[in-house]
Amino acid sequence: CLSSVPQMKKISTSYEERRKQATAIVLLGVIGAEFGAEIEPPKLLTRPRSSSQIPEGFGLTSGGSNYSLARHTCKALTFLLLQPPSPKLPPHSTIRRTAIDLIGRGFTVWEPYMDVSAVLMGLLELCADAEKQLANITMGLPLSPAADSARSARHALSLIATARPPAFITTIAKEVHRHTALAANTQSQQNMHTTTLARAKGEILRVIEILIEKMPTDVVDLLVEVMDIIMYCLEGSLVKKKGLQECFPAICRFYMVSYYERNHRIAVGARHGSVALYDIRTGKCQTIHGHKGPITAVAFAPDGRYLATYSNTDSHISFWQMNTSLLGSIGMLNSAPQLRCIKTYQVPPVQPASPGSHNALKLARLIWTSNRNVILMAHDGKEHRFMV
Repeated sequence: CLSSVPQMKKISTSYEERRKQATAIVLLGVIGAEFGAEIEPPKLLTRPRSSSQIPEGFGLTSGGSNYSLARHTCKALTFLLLQPPSPKLPPHSTIRRTAIDLIGRGFTVWEPYMDVSAVLMGLLELCADAEKQLANITMGLPLSPAADSARSARHALSLIATARPPAFITTIAKEVHRHTALAANTQSQQNMHTTTLARAKGEILRVIEILIEKMPTDVVDLLVEVMDIIMYCLEGSLVKKKGLQECFPAICRFYMVSYYERNHRIAVGARHGSVALYDIRTGKCQTIHGHKGPITAVAFAPDGRYLATYSNTDSHISFWQMNTSLLGSIGMLNSAPQLRCIKTYQVPPVQPASPGSHNALKLARLIWTSNRNVILMAHDGKEHRFMV
C-alpha cells in the first residue's frame, strides 16, 4: 500500500494542475470575451524592453512583440473545441462546452489568431444533428450533454455570424467551393454526403436566414457568395419542383435576385456590377459584367426571354437576351455566354428617402407588365417605363 502512495500523489497533482489550467482558461476567456476590445497592451517604452517586461493584454500587439493573451487564450479555447475526445477530455465535457460558448462570445477578439474555417467546421460538426438532439426541449425533458453542446455550438455560430458577417460568409463559401471541387473527383464522391458541410446544410441555411433578417446590407455586399452557399445547401430537385420562393423565401426579399421557374435559372446582381446566372439543372454559374456600379434590381421577363438589370450608381437600365435554345443549354456547360446585352437606357438616379444603408436596398425594383414592357418603380412611387 505504501508503494502506491507516490503514484496516487502524482495523479492527484496532475489532476490539480489540469483543474487550475481549466480555471485559468475559463477566466481568461471570460475576460477576453467580455472586455477584450477595451483592454489594450501597455504602450511600448522608448528604451528597449527586457524579457520580463513583455506587454500583456487582449489588444493586438505592436512593436514586434508576438505575445498576446488573446493569442494564447484563443489557442487554448480552439484546442478544447477541436481536440478529439479522450479520457482526459470527454466529447461533451463542461470545459469543452464552456470553450464553445466563449469562442462565440469573444469571436472579434480571437479572430486575428484563429483558423476561422477549422472553428466553423468544428461548430457545425457539433450541431449538424441539432434538431434531433434538441427535441427534448419541446418535450420538457432535461438536456443531455450532447444536446447542450449542440445548443452551445448553434448559439456560437449565430454570434460569430452576426459579429462578423463577411468572415462567416466568405469562409463558408470557400468551404463550399472546396467541397464542390472534391465532389467532382469520382474517387471521393462516395464520401461526400458524410462530410460536416453536407450534414450541416440545415444549420448553415438557418444562420444565413438570420443574417438576411438582421444584417441585410452585409449580405448584399456578398450576395453572390451567399447564393453560392444557398445553391449548395438546397436540393436542386426541390427547387425545380417548388421554386426558390417556397424553398428559401428569405433571399427573395432582395430586388437583386430573380428566379425564373420555367427554365430554372436564378439571376443575382452583385455589388461590383456583374450579374451571376445560375442554372439549377446543371448546378453551373456564369458571371457577366453588366454595370459600372452595384446592381440595384434584376428581373426576368414573364416568358424568360429577357433579363432586365438596373444600377442606380451608373444610372442605367440594361436588357439582356437569354439564350434559351438547346445549344444554349449545352453552352452553359461549356461556359458559353448565356446573356447578350441588346439595349441600354440612361435613367435619372433615384434618391433615397433618408440617409442609411437599409434604404439603399429598397431604392427601386423592376416590374414586367408584358413580355416586352417593364416598369422601373422607385421607392417614392415614381415610374419609368421601357420597352425591349
